Amino acid sequence: MRFFCRGYGWSNTTTRAHNAPDTRFPILSITKTFTATVILKLQEDGKLSVQDRLTKYFPDYPNGRKIRIHHLLTHTSGIYNYTEPVGVEDSALVNHPISRQKILDVFENAPVGFEPGKGYSYNNSGYFLLGLIIEKVTGKPYEMVVRELIFSRLGMTNSGFDFLKLPDSLKAKGYEFMDSEKAIPYKHYDSTFAYSAGSIYSTVADMYKWARAVANQQILTSDSWKVAVTPEGPPKIGGYGYGWMTGEFSGHRYVRHSGGYPGYMSEFVYYPETKLIIILLNNFGTYDENIWATAMGITSIAFNEPYDNWKSRKEVKVDLRILQRYVGTYEYVDKRVSKHKIVVRLENDDIVMDVPGLSLKLYPESENVFYFKSFNTECRFGIDAKGDVRLNTHEHGRDFELKRLQ
Repeated sequence: MRFFCRGYGWSNTTTRAHNAPDTRFPILSITKTFTATVILKLQEDGKLSVQDRLTKYFPDYPNGRKIRIHHLLTHTSGIYNYTEPVGVEDSALVNHPISRQKILDVFENAPVGFEPGKGYSYNNSGYFLLGLIIEKVTGKPYEMVVRELIFSRLGMTNSGFDFLKLPDSLKAKGYEFMDSEKAIPYKHYDSTFAYSAGSIYSTVADMYKWARAVANQQILTSDSWKVAVTPEGPPKIGGYGYGWMTGEFSGHRYVRHSGGYPGYMSEFVYYPETKLIIILLNNFGTYDENIWATAMGITSIAFNEPYDNWKSRKEVKVDLRILQRYVGTYEYVDKRVSKHKIVVRLENDDIVMDVPGLSLKLYPESENVFYFKSFNTECRFGIDAKGDVRLNTHEHGRDFELKRLQ
């Protein structure tokens, strides 16, 4: 198996230190893949079951008799997500050690979004509770259990939890914004805040060891891996297994997870049929940004499929009356491409595109050409000979035509 591992750019813009294969980065929500693996290992050892009710571990938890470990793993519990209200103004709070109880107080008695198993909503609270369950079952700190069951077995010697206390020379400094002219640093959260939902730091080399373990079905039995990374077994919603996102890109089935928080973004993608592994860790970004688009581009290159280089684009101001012309519901002219409809709408003074499961702001490059900041896609509106509005998109080296429904 061929292995390419390299660092690019600055790990610290002040010292001019470079990112390298052994530079430590927060892997953020990719932590959930480790937490879920520990839960499944404990199930194999007969210490718990994913069908256990939450009241077995938290007797007084509201609605706990309806919530099972399965729901926590698959983001289908309906409980309130404790990181939802966290913003830039809360950095002083989350940058310091915080008690488990203080975080529990945020979501334990909050209104539920839906009944367990009746919906899907990505939820850090569920994985926070999984960490507490791991500690109750093993009698050991969550961090120790992960080290013993996974890090030590795989030789992941450069991975850990307390990123803030690492020497500056070993880690990448996070920047909320970074370009050739300026860099705005952003202090990372304390590991006690993210805990079992997102506290692990690692390197690309260590994460490759984890990827090989996933590919070779180590740590767990093949049956446990199967239930973790496929829709089979107990019902799962939204393509999320036990700690893993599942789906396909350009006809290739993947198992993946991503992470994001101001200062850092992460992406882990594994294509089982071809054994392609992509691991990306970076030290810039902010809320609602991700590097999945970069992984999509690397996938296209690896599979020798069409790919577009990123362009340097500049946003311009477009009159609201012009934007209004493009509002509507669109469908693909070629139904073989996709049967999904796309909605273009105005939100305040911005134009937004709703695609299945995602809302994306469109940035005008001209009166009729728009782009996304996080995806390498160009959208071009026009009027055909009949006076109907058409939308042409260009992405991954391909052109797609959509027409607006009347």
